[in-house]
Amino acid sequence: MEKKGNNKGFSLLELLVAVAILAVIVTPFLMAFLTTTRINASTKEAQRAKFAATNVMEDIRSRDVDSVIAESVKQDDGTYLYTTTQESDGIDYTVEAILDPRRTTTKENSPDLDDADEDEATDYNAEKMANIYGMNSAYDGFYELDATTDNSKVEQLAEILLGNRDKDTLQNVYDSVNREIVLTISNNDKGGTDVKVRSIYTMPSGAKINTVSTQDQIIYTDTTGEIDLRGIYLFYNPLYNGTKRQARETITVVNEKGKKCTVYLCKQEWPGTTGTDADKSFPFFKYCHYNDKNTRNANYLVNVRLKEPNRADSEIPLGDNPDVVTSIRTNIDDLSDISKLEQYQTMSSTKVLNARLNLTYTNHGDNYSYEKNINGTTYPAGQLMGIRDLSGVEVRDHVFKVTVNAYKGIGDSRESEASGTVTSTTQ
Repeated sequence: MEKKGNNKGFSLLELLVAVAILAVIVTPFLMAFLTTTRINASTKEAQRAKFAATNVMEDIRSRDVDSVIAESVKQDDGTYLYTTTQESDGIDYTVEAILDPRRTTTKENSPDLDDADEDEATDYNAEKMANIYGMNSAYDGFYELDATTDNSKVEQLAEILLGNRDKDTLQNVYDSVNREIVLTISNNDKGGTDVKVRSIYTMPSGAKINTVSTQDQIIYTDTTGEIDLRGIYLFYNPLYNGTKRQARETITVVNEKGKKCTVYLCKQEWPGTTGTDADKSFPFFKYCHYNDKNTRNANYLVNVRLKEPNRADSEIPLGDNPDVVTSIRTNIDDLSDISKLEQYQTMSSTKVLNARLNLTYTNHGDNYSYEKNINGTTYPAGQLMGIRDLSGVEVRDHVFKVTVNAYKGIGDSRESEASGTVTSTTQ
């Protein structure tokens, strides 16, 4: 007889037990899979955000930090907030950079110091920094007033006054001649900027003032209207004042349209050449160089005059620290001496002890004055000129710790949590 098999199958209880066992086994794997998926998505999101933040950080590091600060908002704690937008993998991010100058004074800049020596850590932002650029003919104008020009114009005056150019006649002219160097910044017919220079030599004769001058010489021009003038460099040999402390030298800067730029007035010493060849070629040089030069240098005094447009009409910010349009830098006086520099910037130059600069300013006609009242506030000429030494040495924040946060979304749709952060130091 054939035996029949057991074909009853699983009971409901057995099926439920099997499902329960399967659930116990599969659930951890499923949870691990879901967690991994979420982590991968979060990681990709963080990578996108960090990529956006990194792009902005690299942009900041590639730029002049002053330009970034100019586009930032200063916070109450002394930091600067720079905000921009960045796209990463098709998603828009709001990116905020915090530039912090305070953190450059801590031990983190000098990791070898013990905690007890933290106060000795380098304070990078307390160091004096030279604020200069490499000269470039695309942005800067240059002019050197050489002895040949001076000599020829003084000889012309001698001829006009006394009808000859012998040694004694020239000596008399040298004793009394005054020189004015005029730098003029103006628009040209191409929509760009021209810078012209000329020298004017005057000598009184009774009630008459005799004058000779050079022709206007263009030392910088931009015909595109797309290049911003940056600097004007004037190199000249001084017209010393003899034994009297009086200004026989005037340097006038006329910025007709209020173009922002820096003018460098570079006083050069006469060369040490001696001998009859030098005497014959440059009697002006001979007079200025050999006749008690030390005394003449001690008595050297220069009128520096600046003429700009009316500030009330040109929307130039004013206040306790007015925006300087035409900045004057020079070595005529020792402006690396902070106390003397502060005097020039805070009072009339007539009150500066042992001043070699007579600073005057006008924004209306030719009414130059040591101080100027603008919109009810009186400013010394030195402050309106932003007078500095040639290098523009100053103590200012120039090293920053930068932290960049990227937030998903722009404007009202921006997420509140930072989804990508990078930190670096820039200067």
